Amino acid sequence: MNDKRLNPLRLALLLAIGAYFGYLFLQPKPGVQPPGAPSSAAQPGLSAPSSPPCAAQIEQVGLSLGEVRLRLRGAAERIVVFTEAGNVVASTAESGSAGEYRVRTPGAATAIQIDGCPVLNLR
Repeated sequence: MNDKRLNPLRLALLLAIGAYFGYLFLQPKPGVQPPGAPSSAAQPGLSAPSSPPCAAQIEQVGLSLGEVRLRLRGAAERIVVFTEAGNVVASTAESGSAGEYRVRTPGAATAIQIDGCPVLNLR
């Protein structure tokens, strides 16, 4: 094929890539406020709700259709596994020991929560 016939296609592709990166550059960054915007720390009377620190952290997750295997670091009392068929609440004392736990589920797991810690989304 003639190289001159491909030049308009190359130019259009270059412009599309440039427009994409320009769009990404101009998007506001999450967690960054524009200059002059009041911050939540500067407003008295407004305070962010504090969540208790998590005593356990999930180090490793193994998934299968009927069970979830977890490796935890720290101390936890209960494990909540969210599935499309319903939630499963398991005690760490009954589902494992030494930081490794196994929870049987009625379907594929979609998320996991340890005690009151934030939910770990598995999708």
